[in-house]
Amino acid sequence: MSTPVDVLKQLDERIQASVSRIQQLRKDNEQLQQKLMESERRVADAVAQIKQFEQERKQHETERGEVRSRIEKILSRFDAIELG
Repeated sequence: MSTPVDVLKQLDERIQASVSRIQQLRKDNEQLQQKLMESERRVADAVAQIKQFEQERKQHETERGEVRSRIEKILSRFDAIELG
């Protein structure tokens, strides 16, 4: 049979274990929050880079269309010279 002192000792040990666990969980939570913030920053950077690449791709497509148009005009002039 447990004495009141033994019961209090067991209760104190359980409380200390709980406090230690809570402290560890808070530390783990803080580390996870930091990792999450870093991951979110990296995702935001990647999204910004993707948008920039997309704009550059559109610009290159526009330039490519302009170059194609100019080449076609030049070739049509050559065709006109050959026919003339």
